[in-house]
Amino acid sequence: MDSMVDSDSALWDQAIAQLKLIHPRFWFELSRPDGAPREFIITVEGEKEIFDLAEMTIAEAPSFTDWRFIALKPAMGFDFSTRYENVHLEPKKMWFLPLQSASRPNDLALRIGVPDLKKETHRQSSNGVLVILDTALGERSAALDIAHVEICDLPQDPDKEGFIELPDLPNYIEWHKRKYGTA
Repeated sequence: MDSMVDSDSALWDQAIAQLKLIHPRFWFELSRPDGAPREFIITVEGEKEIFDLAEMTIAEAPSFTDWRFIALKPAMGFDFSTRYENVHLEPKKMWFLPLQSASRPNDLALRIGVPDLKKETHRQSSNGVLVILDTALGERSAALDIAHVEICDLPQDPDKEGFIELPDLPNYIEWHKRKYGTA
């Protein structure tokens, strides 16, 4: 698996084809070679119905000293920026507003304020925010702890409007779980 550096490599196609035999929603991500053991992460793009299958698949993975096999994206925190379909997004500059539904008051719903949100890139920004949540919180938390996400342009004074800085979201999720007894 040492040649798994270039996404144009035939090994990438073979790896994804083998995963798709297990489940069509399986994908993978690889860490970059940096001297530490490489990470091969099976992701199911938040499809919580197949989390257990991803974990069972990883449990059957062979053991290699230079590789770690991981089921579902682990939490990486908010200290990164990303480009999603040519839209640059910086999580540390985003804020969130907790929302509440009268019909489902225990569910956590969020409005994410995105700086300089453009109407013509709303879809890309919205999808990019979901990827950010998967990466920052981990795939399991993003799928199980958050029931709904919508985005808006970040207000001039987000604090005054009740928004909370996005990097504080993990603490808010823990508080929400304790408050509603879902922890």
